[in-house]
Formats: sequence, structure tokens, C-alpha cells
Amino acid sequence: ELNALTSRELMVAEQVAKGATNREIAATLEITERTVKAHLSAIFEKLAVRDRVQLALAMNNIPTYATVN
Repeated sequence: ELNALTSRELMVAEQVAKGATNREIAATLEITERTVKAHLSAIFEKLAVRDRVQLALAMNNIPTYATVN
């Protein structure tokens, strides 16, 4: 799945997995917060995740489940 991401999207996803905020990611990668949000939207779509928590879990190879028993 991660192969679908561009190198910049992967950098953003790695920062999210570390718990960084959009502002922190923007500062680290020297891009705007708006660009971070655009990358996150693309990442969520490509990896079929709903939010930052699911992205962080996916980046750490922790499975997520759509339903709860």
C-alpha cells in the first residue's frame, strides 16, 4: 500500500506516525500547512484510511478493523 504514495506523501505520513501536528510537519518539511493538508487528503484516499489515527496505525503495521464485534 505504501508504494502508492509519493516520496513527499511518505514523508508526511511518517511524521503523522510520530505524532507530529500539521504545523510541525510543515516546519520540518519546509512546506505550508495547506500543502500538508493536501498531502494528507491524498494519503487518506490512497491508503483507504479515515483519519490520522488509522494512518499512524497503518504506518506502524498495526491492523485496523472496520467493525467491532
